[in-house]
Amino acid sequence: MRGLISALVLTLVGSQHLNYQPDFGENKVYTYNYESILFSGIPEKGLARTGIRIRSEVEISGIGPKLCLIRIHSIEAAEYNGIWPTSSFSRSLKLTQALTGQLSIPIKFEYSNGHVGNLMAPDSVSDDGLNIYRGILNILELSLKKMQHSYSIQEAGIGGICNTTYAIQENKKANLVDVTKSKDLNSCEEKVQVVTGSAYTQPCQTCQQRNKNSRATATYNYKIKYTHNEAVITQAEVEEVHQFTPFHEITGGNAIVEARQKLALIEVQKQVAEVPPKEFQKRGSLQYQFGSELLQLPVHLFKIKDVERQIEERLQDLVETTYEQLPSDAPAKALKLMHLLRAANEENYESVWKQFSSRPAYRRYLLDLLPAAASHRSLRFLRHKMERQELTNWEIAQTVLVALHSSSPTQEVMEEATLIVKKHCPRSSSVLRKVCLLSYASLCHKRCSSPYSCSECLQVFHVFAGEALGKSNIEEVLLALKALGNVGHPASIKHIKKFLPGYAAGASELPLKVHETAVMALKSIGMRDPQMVQAITLEIFLNHKIHPRIRMLAAVVLLETKPGLPILMILVDAVLKEPSMQVASFIYSHLRALGRSTAPDLQMMASACRMAVRALSPKFDRSGYQFSKVFRFSMFKEFLMSGLAAKYFVLNNAGSLIPTMAVSQLRTHFLGRVADPIEVGIAAEGLQEMFVRGYSPDKDWETNYDFREILKKLSDWKALPRDKPFASGYLKMFGQELLFGRLDKDTLQNVLQVWYGPDEKIPSIRRLISSLQTGIGRQWTKALLLSEIRCIVPTCVGFPMETSFYYSSVTKVAGNVQAQITPSPRSDFRLTELLNSNVRLRSKMSLSMAKHMTFVIGINTNMIQAGLEAHTKVNAHVPVNVVATIQMKEKSIKAEIPPCKEETNLIIVSSKTFAVTRNIEDLAASKMTPVLLPEAVPDIMKMSFDSDSASGETDNIRDRQSVEDVSSGNSFSFGHPSSGKEPFIQSMCSNASTFGVQVCIEKKSVHAAFIRNVPLYNAIGEHALRMSFKPVYSDVPIEKIQVTIQAGDQAPTKMVRLVTFEDPERQESSRKEVMKRVKKILDDTDNQATRNSRSSSSSASSISESSESTTSTPSSSDSDNRASQGDPQINLKSRQSKANEKKFYPFGDSSSSGSSSSSSSSSSSSSDSSSSSRSSSSSDSSSSSSSSSSSSSSKSKSSSRSSKSNRSSSSSNSKDSSSSSSKSNSKGSSSSSSKASGTRQKAKKQSKTTSFPHASAAEGERSVHEQKQETQSSSSSSSRASSNSRSTSSSTSSSSESSGVSHRQWKQDREAETKRVKSQFNSHSSYDIPNEWETYLPKVYRLRFRSAHTHWHSGHRTSSSSSSSSSESGSSHSNSSSSDSSSRRSHMSDSSSSSSSHRHGEKAAHSSRRSPTSRAASAHHRPGSSLTRERNFLGDVIPPGITIVAQAVRSDNRNQGYQATAYVRSDAAKVDVQLVVVQLAETNWKACADAVILPLKAQARMRWGKECRDYRIAALATTGQMARKLAVQLKVQWGIIPSWIKKTSTALMRYVPGVALVLGFSEAHQRNPSRELIVRAVATSPRSIDTVIKVPGVTLYYQGLRVPFTLALGASSSSYETRDITAWNFLPEIASQIAQEDQSTCEVSKGDFKTFDRMSFTCSFNKSCNVVVAQDCTEHPKFIITTRKVDHQSLSREVHINTSSANITICPAADSSLLVTCNKESVLSDSGVSEYEKDNIKIYKNGKTVIVEAPIHGLKNVNFDGEILKVTVASWMRGKTCGVCGNNDREKHNELLMPNHKLAHSCSAFVHSWVLLEETCSGGCKLQRRYVKLNRNPTIDGEESTCYSVDPVLKCMKDCTPIEKTSVKVGFHCFPKATAVSLLEWQRSSDKKSASEDVVESVDADIDCTCTGDCS
Repeated sequence: MRGLISALVLTLVGSQHLNYQPDFGENKVYTYNYESILFSGIPEKGLARTGIRIRSEVEISGIGPKLCLIRIHSIEAAEYNGIWPTSSFSRSLKLTQALTGQLSIPIKFEYSNGHVGNLMAPDSVSDDGLNIYRGILNILELSLKKMQHSYSIQEAGIGGICNTTYAIQENKKANLVDVTKSKDLNSCEEKVQVVTGSAYTQPCQTCQQRNKNSRATATYNYKIKYTHNEAVITQAEVEEVHQFTPFHEITGGNAIVEARQKLALIEVQKQVAEVPPKEFQKRGSLQYQFGSELLQLPVHLFKIKDVERQIEERLQDLVETTYEQLPSDAPAKALKLMHLLRAANEENYESVWKQFSSRPAYRRYLLDLLPAAASHRSLRFLRHKMERQELTNWEIAQTVLVALHSSSPTQEVMEEATLIVKKHCPRSSSVLRKVCLLSYASLCHKRCSSPYSCSECLQVFHVFAGEALGKSNIEEVLLALKALGNVGHPASIKHIKKFLPGYAAGASELPLKVHETAVMALKSIGMRDPQMVQAITLEIFLNHKIHPRIRMLAAVVLLETKPGLPILMILVDAVLKEPSMQVASFIYSHLRALGRSTAPDLQMMASACRMAVRALSPKFDRSGYQFSKVFRFSMFKEFLMSGLAAKYFVLNNAGSLIPTMAVSQLRTHFLGRVADPIEVGIAAEGLQEMFVRGYSPDKDWETNYDFREILKKLSDWKALPRDKPFASGYLKMFGQELLFGRLDKDTLQNVLQVWYGPDEKIPSIRRLISSLQTGIGRQWTKALLLSEIRCIVPTCVGFPMETSFYYSSVTKVAGNVQAQITPSPRSDFRLTELLNSNVRLRSKMSLSMAKHMTFVIGINTNMIQAGLEAHTKVNAHVPVNVVATIQMKEKSIKAEIPPCKEETNLIIVSSKTFAVTRNIEDLAASKMTPVLLPEAVPDIMKMSFDSDSASGETDNIRDRQSVEDVSSGNSFSFGHPSSGKEPFIQSMCSNASTFGVQVCIEKKSVHAAFIRNVPLYNAIGEHALRMSFKPVYSDVPIEKIQVTIQAGDQAPTKMVRLVTFEDPERQESSRKEVMKRVKKILDDTDNQATRNSRSSSSSASSISESSESTTSTPSSSDSDNRASQGDPQINLKSRQSKANEKKFYPFGDSSSSGSSSSSSSSSSSSSDSSSSSRSSSSSDSSSSSSSSSSSSSSKSKSSSRSSKSNRSSSSSNSKDSSSSSSKSNSKGSSSSSSKASGTRQKAKKQSKTTSFPHASAAEGERSVHEQKQETQSSSSSSSRASSNSRSTSSSTSSSSESSGVSHRQWKQDREAETKRVKSQFNSHSSYDIPNEWETYLPKVYRLRFRSAHTHWHSGHRTSSSSSSSSSESGSSHSNSSSSDSSSRRSHMSDSSSSSSSHRHGEKAAHSSRRSPTSRAASAHHRPGSSLTRERNFLGDVIPPGITIVAQAVRSDNRNQGYQATAYVRSDAAKVDVQLVVVQLAETNWKACADAVILPLKAQARMRWGKECRDYRIAALATTGQMARKLAVQLKVQWGIIPSWIKKTSTALMRYVPGVALVLGFSEAHQRNPSRELIVRAVATSPRSIDTVIKVPGVTLYYQGLRVPFTLALGASSSSYETRDITAWNFLPEIASQIAQEDQSTCEVSKGDFKTFDRMSFTCSFNKSCNVVVAQDCTEHPKFIITTRKVDHQSLSREVHINTSSANITICPAADSSLLVTCNKESVLSDSGVSEYEKDNIKIYKNGKTVIVEAPIHGLKNVNFDGEILKVTVASWMRGKTCGVCGNNDREKHNELLMPNHKLAHSCSAFVHSWVLLEETCSGGCKLQRRYVKLNRNPTIDGEESTCYSVDPVLKCMKDCTPIEKTSVKVGFHCFPKATAVSLLEWQRSSDKKSASEDVVESVDADIDCTCTGDCS
């Protein structure tokens, strides 16, 4: 054992002689081969990359103990720029020479035990060269441990002190040690990096834990040869990788910068190294030292020799190139100029300024780019110009704003900025002062965010805030608090507390706006010290004595600090006990909104918020819009690691419709950081008053009546804060407030003075008008560097790697404007006179913008640049060249625009990614290679599919389509995408050849997604989007485009073309050849149908079903096309038979256009009453039914089966009428009756979903040609033909029956309506919802809408039903879009019977048999027929009300363009509006829009095409009932619509369910009609509605949707049945109802009163004293209303209404009447005068009630009948009243508010506080207020105490005895009995106003007294 131990000891001793630590021996020279390579790019083959390679020899010599010398020679530099990996490095001689010059001088460094110490070098060695030395020496840094083979340490290096892991392997036989070390460059204690431009953002720690946007690591491999004496590094290899992605690092794609180093030992020589005879200075350690990197922008590289001359050249070039038009490279030129300004000094600035400051264009660019240079030299230069007053206030404001926000907070910059703020910011509260202080605060914020001290700038704001508070200057206080909020430093909390209520003695007396600003100033501080801010804001929120708005803002700040679950549960507990509904609603909605957040940094808080919401009552979710709420939308995409959140909250402390305050904020998550790009806050407390009351300058409120005499009689009366501004707002960007302001009465008065006052009093207005008359030519440019974000880190090679983003912009506005005003303005001209003048305005203007965004990653030095650059350019140019003539008196506007003669690019957006190398010594050799070349994309990606067999036919079809467009008169056509001749390019044009212009959009996209489909690879490459105007050349050129608008009586004179409509039935003769061709096709089809009809019935049935199944589709356009194909021969014959009889109504309904649904048959049957017209109507009905029945091809098989059950009854009806129908139908009548019956039932079922007119005659003829190519055309045609004949027979039979009994059917209308509704209810349920789901779906699904128009019109029915029938005779017009018109009734009756028969059997069949009678009765007598009777073209009877002509003036004077005419005809019951657009050329293309507005119904339609018949969209809005509740329905239906509308609507429909879910809607899948949109709202309570939205494919519903006003339900809901509602007063009645909702009424009777907030109280009033019922409680009251009893026995009262202009008294007379006096003059006497009006005050009687109206004073009306007093105040008085009626703020917890703004403890104490006392008892009121002593001594804090009341109590005067007393609750303040003061001392003390209440006790208060002798 001892021997073993001895051996181990010897071995250990021997091993200690081995030396693993590398070292360089003295007098030895170690020569190494060195190679360093840098690559930047995307790590994929086939993409371009850039690189730098440096090869050299490195000699390291030992020149002393622990001191070495390093020399670099034989340098060879090469560049790489090409496709990886096929390209190769190319040698760069000039770069080699530049590097050789920088590295020719050796340097010294300390080296011991593998550690590099200080570096020493002459001053002539540049910082860049020294960093290259550091890159080599960084390889030599080693920390070897002999006893460990694997370990981790923190090791110093070129990038800082980072976490390093070692792995050591020893080869003892070869005396070699293999060392591997790995550095995590993201885990560094002292990381060397520079980050600029992100000071206004916050790191998202959770985001960075999930994903690292930037990662870096380095791996070192060493081979060390060791001996007993020394160890030498023989070989070293380094590989460092920097990875960056803006998205997710796994799924987003990465860009890399790769650095490699190789160091190989060549030889070791024993010789003494030569040390240069230069002075070596210590130049730092191994860590990288930043030098010129920040001065060198990574987006360009150029030599700076003569900076002043270069600035002048660049400035002149920038001005000259942007003078005429703005080029796309203007931002790049501005950026180069800014680079030069950064390199210049003050002498250069001064020289350039003297040369160019007098030239406006040059001056603007200098003042834009000098602040953006963001150096202390530019700030000092600007400060000197301010001192010399060479800059205007506007120039100072914009330069200070840009300079302080752009500058880095160095010490020199802070000193200059402090001098600017102290010396050059004016003391007055101007815009300049606000900009200076707020911008300086933002600079201080950046200073505090840096490692440097910011105490100096903080002291500036702390002193400023203290001075403002001492002077009680509220404007200065607000500015100081906002500045402290911008700084956001925790040291400011103690200064902010001085302005917070509850923290300082006088803070509660400050205005509410100060409290708001102080609380919001804590928001940015909470990001640095969340715990302190949480404590303060939570305490404020829990204090109920603080104003609710302040408490809500405190909650906002609290939740911004992301509190944990315990604090949230405290909030929840407080909300459950919260008396204010405003606060409770706000907190609940805020917590719920946060609970839905998806952002990573809010996940824990969102989970806690969801738990907190569950503990709250659901009642808060039902609060209305008058309560404060928070709305938040957030979205976070994990694969992008980016998100967006928008928050909007409204604060409303008075419950008015217009919120008190609204704040909108946008938040983004990107690159692991959180930013608030914009936040806007608006306060509009006085806005509602201005809207409702109207603006009028305040008069002296003490002129006619002094309110102070009354207010003195109240106990400690306090006015509400003085009048607030109409509106105020602020703007924040990235959390920093830039500007705030307000619109007050003074500002508004100045604006009104400008408008109404003569311009001679305002010289600026006079100068402007004179300039306009002579002509104004201006050019304004603005250059901005909007963003400069840079992150620079060193690489192991010694070059810096930079990731940066630049966003620069140049905007230019140029124009010439000249105005001719007739008559010429006089010396006392007012702007209002422009309304009666003729103005001719010539303007030629252009708005141009050039924006350039550049993202760079790679190497950036002032010598070489190599990396990736992604450039995005946006260029916009909007020219405006208009000559306008405005004649306001004649209501005429005329504008002339020159035609488009050359291609004009409106907007161009391009993005391209390059691999860039630049060399300062050889700039001509700079190379920019696209990262992705188009030829690199695989060939298959470029190929487009081309069908050889159909290509020619496709071209023919395309050509034929364009011919159709021209022939139809529609000159607007949308071009097709390009055929793919050029790869990756798509273009499309919208051709408006009428005006000689086309709008083209061209897209190009080449990206690398074919390699990896990730976001980054989709972004790199080349993308472009261009939108341009191109001229359309024609034979005759267009001279100009002229637009004329004429309204009024002169509108017809401007019409170019007379609007007429042609009857399509009279166009048959011009199309004989077409008809012959159609008849031939039909004959072939009918022959085939006849052969098919001979087959068995089962065969026919199977063919019918197969046809149905093959043609079934949800698209109604296909159904419409097939409808016109059903039996064209029948349609043509029917039109021929009626061509000379039927009148054409262009503005009638669908059937007038040549096609109709089945509803037209019922319409004609109800209107035809003579046998002479029976044949004609039968023919028309058959044609209509043909279209309807043929459209039934898209049905379900269930409807077919259900129809078979009714064949017997249906076929019997068809047989009865077959003889009459056979005369008009020549084909298809041989089908069996049972087959026809089944098909007819299917047609009825289809009519439920397609109730609109189908294709026009022209459409039908075109579709016949297409029909020939269909496979089963013959069988389907036969089936449709038989169906047509049977349905026609049935409709004709119905016609004859209904004409015979029409005079009796109106009595059964109500009964039939009820049965119809029941039938519809049952059929709807069976159609939409399976049985097993019915009990689970909301009840609103199964409800049918019943129109209320019937009930309204019942009292307005015309006396002669025959006249109504006559007016409707011959019309095929039916309101197919309305559910309560005759067509809709027939549709629903038929469809309900057919669909319900599937489940209800005989009951449904019975309903179907009764439907013709009900349908005829409702169509003949139904009051809604005012919508269904034909509406002829209004242009035939009235002139247009307005004419708009857009005309292209041609050289041959031919009319070309469009004309729009509008017609309005209105009476008391209906408003009819029509708009017709026609082409000026003689074509039949038209666009028609018409609307009919009735009291409870409105219909609108839009149609266009040939005679307005090709396309149509219609909407119907009507009121009615659902389940006996008031309801409103909006129905939108459409027929054939253009394909682009279909595609757009289909794309939008994808987002409907998601948006609806966010808005709180629920979703149910139902088979809704494919061409119908229905919105229904049913009032379930006065404050809520149930909403159902039915769109194709889905049904959305929302139950309990809150509305912002009370609905008139109950007895008032049926008021429209009896009131004389007209089309004109219906909408104003609704508006009036909404306006009245925000008014409040208070009622005072004997001993009861009901406040404005509808709270009822019962307590005793004083017998003979006046009580303030209601008053304006602002600082300047506008009214006070008091009342008192006349005597003790009577209930009668007298009322005093005191306003600022009148004193009104109402008192009872002996005969029980009421006497009224106004200003001591009797009014409304017995002489018969019943109304009095003076000074905006109206007094009148309604029976025995006297009514006083003073709306301008805030009193809507005051009603008094001698006993009961009712006071109604205007809506803008909400929250501004006080008195017995309360404060009118919709809050019920603070009704008992006394004059001193304290809450009374009892009702009696509350009423007593508003009693007006008198000085003597002679006036009747014998009471006075006294403080009382508690008649017992309670024990407080263990001591017996004496207590005195905090508020006085009513007691009788001296020498008076109480007759009646009552008990009141009063608060008492207690003193220890031993030290208590006396009652007299307590009454004199001023401490009682702020004394706390220790106990609350009941004491006696006197109500009435009797006095003897002289009382006082």
